[in-house]
Amino acid sequence: MSPFRNADGSFIKGETSEEARLHDLTLEGRVDKSTTQIPDEIAKAINNNILRLNIPDKLRERAAQIYQSLSRDQIQKAPQTSLDCDAHIAALFLQDYSHSRQVLLELQKRVGKEKFNPQHILDIGYGPATGIVALNEIMGPEWVPQEKEAYIIGRNNHQMKKRAKIILSRQLNEHFEVEAGANFAENNELEVEDEEAFIETEINEQIEEEQEEEEDYVGAIDTSAISLRTRLRDSLPVSKSYDLIMVNHSLLTREFKFPKDIDDNIYMILRLLKPGGHLVLVERGNAVGFETIARARQIMIRPESYANEVGKIPRPYIKGSTIKPQRLRKEDQIISDEDIEFEQKLLEQYELENLEESEEIKLKQLEEEVEVQDASEFEKELNEKYGEPTEEELKFEFEDSDEFEVLPVDHEPAISGTGSELGSESVDYHISILAPCPHHRKCPLQIGDPKYYKIPNHKHRLNFCSFNKVVQRPRYTMELKKGRRLATTWDKTSEDGFGLDRLSKKTLQSLEGSGRPGGVNTENGSYSYLIAQRSLNDVETIKKIESDRSYNNYDVQNKLDVNNWARIIQKPAKIKKNVKLTVCSAAGNIEVWQIPKSVGKQEYHDARKVDRGDTWALGKKSVVIKNSITDKIRDKLDVLSKTQKKTFLKEQRKKQWKKKTSASEDDFMDDVFSMTDSIATELENSKKYQAKGRRANYDVDPRSFDGK
Repeated sequence: MSPFRNADGSFIKGETSEEARLHDLTLEGRVDKSTTQIPDEIAKAINNNILRLNIPDKLRERAAQIYQSLSRDQIQKAPQTSLDCDAHIAALFLQDYSHSRQVLLELQKRVGKEKFNPQHILDIGYGPATGIVALNEIMGPEWVPQEKEAYIIGRNNHQMKKRAKIILSRQLNEHFEVEAGANFAENNELEVEDEEAFIETEINEQIEEEQEEEEDYVGAIDTSAISLRTRLRDSLPVSKSYDLIMVNHSLLTREFKFPKDIDDNIYMILRLLKPGGHLVLVERGNAVGFETIARARQIMIRPESYANEVGKIPRPYIKGSTIKPQRLRKEDQIISDEDIEFEQKLLEQYELENLEESEEIKLKQLEEEVEVQDASEFEKELNEKYGEPTEEELKFEFEDSDEFEVLPVDHEPAISGTGSELGSESVDYHISILAPCPHHRKCPLQIGDPKYYKIPNHKHRLNFCSFNKVVQRPRYTMELKKGRRLATTWDKTSEDGFGLDRLSKKTLQSLEGSGRPGGVNTENGSYSYLIAQRSLNDVETIKKIESDRSYNNYDVQNKLDVNNWARIIQKPAKIKKNVKLTVCSAAGNIEVWQIPKSVGKQEYHDARKVDRGDTWALGKKSVVIKNSITDKIRDKLDVLSKTQKKTFLKEQRKKQWKKKTSASEDDFMDDVFSMTDSIATELENSKKYQAKGRRANYDVDPRSFDGK
């Protein structure tokens, strides 16, 4: 019998034979390694009711433009037309779903599968409520929270809302009939041994019948008849608060707005987070996505203000706090004449107030003496008429009862968030980072601006933090990525960025009737993410945070706490009898850890099984700390970035306007037509031209014919 299996053959721990052989701490720090698969019903709905309504070539062309824009700008954009929405879903929904699901699974593991049950959820993004779709699949068909809302960004978001309704309607926990069926069974008191199982089977049979009827249906769906539990919003709420907020690829709209866009969006989002709630940020696994996440992290915890702090003590977020800390002047600051005059005025005013108060006190004392005399005379009259009252008669009703607690008059309950028992420098809004960072110090890979990654001679020297996830391709993705537009390598040096006209005949012949040459059924996408948690704002929790911060003068950490374990940020290098792990350590450094066979058999075995994204809790033999980018190097990069931009603009001007000499008139005609065509294209794509077109109020919108 295997030592890793129970008597019935099941694994003692883990879900696979590989996980059963790992150490308990390694298994706890391991992220989900399974291949993500989108639900079949959602994939069918996307294929039959969304994508097949368009001309395939137009859809592939627009999807290729989305990929090209994402490769060039590294930022997702809000879709405008119906064709843009369909191409966005076809090109990006699969990986966005897998990334959101992976991050939410890690959050569920950190909080605890039994404890993780958010009741108020908000999803923000350009897509069809991708975060809500992923959360519904994780929580199961019986999960019915109190409130689910999705804010789809974009002025013309009504088209994406329709597609979100179609996708969400394929999930059981979005239907109102689930709860209604349960109430019907309870009210009628059906004599069934297991009522819940009976209801589930009945609902599943109805859904299967509907699916069989609509299995072959291909066409548009009337979304106005669909009712969902998730509310699709047009804007962010003002007065609501949520337990879980998910933001997908939407913190930064334009690269030139970095970092102002991120600062404004984070402020609007954090004011909606409940005490004890979680914030999940997911961005693309490129340089812009990483810098966006790093900037959001910097805004939330301000690592530069706590450079010497050890551990992951929740940081105060003053901008979102209802209690603003009142800080006094520094002792070494020079006192000016204006300060002295102001203090003299305050003293004079204080003396006048004391005189007025003393006169008022004398008047009150006289009035109280008169009232006491009147009360004593009235008490004597009552005692003579009715007799003196006993102690039992003076007691309040239910005073001696065990069911009620009578508090003294001087007792004042501590109200959460009022700050009545807190100091002048207290804050009632604290944030801590759960993942992926094992520390609250400055990010060692953060540069501060994505423009530095565009310097060609320094690309290989600048690293950023990102993680991968493998997802299985559904049928609609396989069909989309057929043909020369999405199944061949692009020539980025060509004018259109694709170079399809330069394809050789051999390449075109290999595509004819061959389906997907060299294609696989999975694809790998990279992402950057951040999971933050807001601490409770009761007086006891705030005092504990302040106490931990005031006595934080020693470098002792709990090694059994998963929040302090180092995060593996690169694929481990496996050498003979040795493994090198590049990690982000709890000290806030990028370090290379050596785990040879001499450290231990279990440690060496687990080190060969971990991958990028896992956390490492076991031992190590040696450590090499990598140097981080200093301010001096950053200044040099700034100079290089400016010079590179100037040379790039000069080269672009040379490409556009070339001096040509010829004796033939025909040589100039082609250039004239191409030049006018390029100028007209630039004019049509300009914002000013599009704005004037909208003001003109044309009877026919040319964009409505896209893809038709």
